[in-house]
Amino acid sequence: MSPNSALSGAMGRRPLEIAAGDVTIGDPSIKGACITQIEHGNFQTALLPRKALLRACPNAEDLIASSIPGANPITSMFLRYYDLAHEYADKLGPAELDAVSQHLFDLSVLMIGARGDVAEQARMRGLAAARLETLKSDILAQLDSPALSLTLLSAAHRVSPRTIQLLFEQAGITYSGFVLEQRLLRAERLLRNPAMRMRKIIEIAHLAGFHDVSYFHRAFRRRFGQTPDDVRKLAGDAG
Repeated sequence: MSPNSALSGAMGRRPLEIAAGDVTIGDPSIKGACITQIEHGNFQTALLPRKALLRACPNAEDLIASSIPGANPITSMFLRYYDLAHEYADKLGPAELDAVSQHLFDLSVLMIGARGDVAEQARMRGLAAARLETLKSDILAQLDSPALSLTLLSAAHRVSPRTIQLLFEQAGITYSGFVLEQRLLRAERLLRNPAMRMRKIIEIAHLAGFHDVSYFHRAFRRRFGQTPDDVRKLAGDAG
């Protein structure tokens, strides 16, 4: 897959011409197999275990060198989760890496066309996990925005607001609880940051996504047992 360059090549007798942003299946065991980028770009590869893939998708070999549209919702989810996996791989333990690998495999078989029980298991396991992580990533990127809402997230991810709520509930937290916790943690980090010492508390609240300062003070004290001023003062004394 290459998000910003078309791919060209061949898999044996099968010509391979893939548009930028789309995905294809290659097989390095095929004699003369080759894939080349047409222009400079970010070529990416995910290695999948052949036997497991063919058990889940018996038709996978028929799709070698074919184009899988990147605009497909499952393909888009796979590509985003792939990027997240690479970004955080060095921070994960062995068990977490195994889980992420399984989720990528689940998304792969859904993208390729798994059916029946295999597809259902992949949806419940890999797709749900990938959706939740991409939702969290989007939320963190928009924490300071007053426009962040369940409605806008559901539209961006093409799922219902209730689906998002259920994904968070299955992980043991509510959507609103996650957003509040992340905003409070960001505020606490900003208050302890020496570079932010001259910023007013109201500015810190806004940077963390709180636009009702009274609510921010109440929520902060409930979460940390201290006021924002106390946290800033203690951080200054420690420095």
